[in-house]
Amino acid sequence: MTFLEERDANGNFSKAFYDSSDHDLSSRTNIAGIPHSSAGLEKTRDSFDTKGFAGTEIIEVSADDRTRRGQYYVGKRRSTSRLLRVLQLLIRVFLPTGYPDSVTSDYIDYQIYDSIQAFASSISTLLGNRAILTSVGVGDKDATSTSALFITVIQETFGRLATITFAWRFGSMLEQECKKFRFSADLVVNAGIICDCLSPYFPGNRSVKILFLCCSGVLKAICGVMANGSKAALTQHFTNSQKGSIADVAAKDSSQETVISLLGLLAGSALVPYINTNKEIWTMLIILITIHLFTNYRAVSSVVMDTLNRHRTNIVFAHLMDSMSPGMMESDFLNQPPVLPSVILTPRQVSNQERILEQDGVLRWGSRGAVMGIATIGTFSAVRRILPHGMSIQDLLSIFGHGAAGYVLWYETSRVRGRSSKHVTVRIALIERSNDDSPTSDLTYYGPKSSGTGTSPLYGQVDTREVRAWVHALYLARHVRALHNGTGESNSITSARDNVIRTLHLVDGLFGPTGRVIEVLGIRGWDLTGGRTMIVSWSMPCMRVRDSLREHDEKGKV
Repeated sequence: MTFLEERDANGNFSKAFYDSSDHDLSSRTNIAGIPHSSAGLEKTRDSFDTKGFAGTEIIEVSADDRTRRGQYYVGKRRSTSRLLRVLQLLIRVFLPTGYPDSVTSDYIDYQIYDSIQAFASSISTLLGNRAILTSVGVGDKDATSTSALFITVIQETFGRLATITFAWRFGSMLEQECKKFRFSADLVVNAGIICDCLSPYFPGNRSVKILFLCCSGVLKAICGVMANGSKAALTQHFTNSQKGSIADVAAKDSSQETVISLLGLLAGSALVPYINTNKEIWTMLIILITIHLFTNYRAVSSVVMDTLNRHRTNIVFAHLMDSMSPGMMESDFLNQPPVLPSVILTPRQVSNQERILEQDGVLRWGSRGAVMGIATIGTFSAVRRILPHGMSIQDLLSIFGHGAAGYVLWYETSRVRGRSSKHVTVRIALIERSNDDSPTSDLTYYGPKSSGTGTSPLYGQVDTREVRAWVHALYLARHVRALHNGTGESNSITSARDNVIRTLHLVDGLFGPTGRVIEVLGIRGWDLTGGRTMIVSWSMPCMRVRDSLREHDEKGKV
């Protein structure tokens, strides 16, 4: 019997053959120990692939060498399959069920950077915890356990009060600004760790030491609220609504964080004993904080949100207006359908321009333009307070079709110190229509799903009040600033009224009954269904047109 091996140009084993004049079916095996198939028995020379080698040379080997080489390649194949099984097990344990189909495409990029920042944060937390132990008296023969307990109670008290206060004040904003609050959480917790590391430098001043530790407790409590709330919003974003489970994605994220934190603690435990001097402590702390913040910034920057918040609305509609010629800035420009799809930015394009730490409520033209003013969405009384003398509530409501637009707004200007241009402040109040009101701002939404007929099918219903009110405020601020920078503007009621009406007509052209902008937003990948617009918080009050008129009439009688 002759045993042959096939090798490539580099000498790597590819295939095994043998020629035999006696065909003993029970002994026919290749050198990898795999029995011959019945089809191969009909051949005078049988060959067997060993998974993935491409051979170019055939050499003859002895029977003893054949046995040795067969054992080697069997072991190699088994080790490879074992590695694959381990990899598959890790995927099942730490990644959501059905990955990658069960999550969005930006999930893995975020998780990679998030794991690195969690590792760095675990080590820096160890340095802070060691500083806390030193502050409360560990290693000090004059310190007592009661004193340490008292300091801990004060720190926890301030921290829990901060949790309640921050959640009450900013809880409704965490979803719409989840990227900003996720990054801000790490800024805050690093500030808390710095306070921890500063506390041991005041051993003789108990009040200053307690002050630093209380500040640390407050900052870490605020971080907990921001991190947990923003993570919940990000988990909802990452989960594929058809194939994934929010609970599963959240659970696997917790598993990943647990393992990374454990590895960080083990690495920190080996590293921290060698960091003792002030120079070593602060050098290592600065390095860890830098890695922590950089990777967290890259993590949130990689997230591509498909919902419109205030900042993303500024970017989308400023680019829309910049891409239109001056002659098209009328209500009839929607009669040119080829224009809009090309000038509406996709969520990924907006993500590349998005500012992570954008100030809330600013009216900025695009992502890099100057801040033109600020807009707030609140109660109707806030709008009424800035109405000029001589203008009634009926006049304001008549501009907006007595509630047909779904909102009312007014503006005022102020001079910014050191700047020639004026700052525009816009106050917005949403209107809750009664059942018999005309639902002109509830538009039929045609989304990205398409049928074979060539037309977009009905994809859902969307209430455009929030988006169109914010777009109106953006265009109004732009228009007023342009007038001030040009020929100037009169402060009369007529001039202000004309500015509001002119920009309202432009907004009506975009958000009119045809719904062209809403349709193209869906085609370009924006999700506006199910109330998924995040211009205002869910608890924002709305006024009723009839209630406001009744209130005005009662005051007029008085």
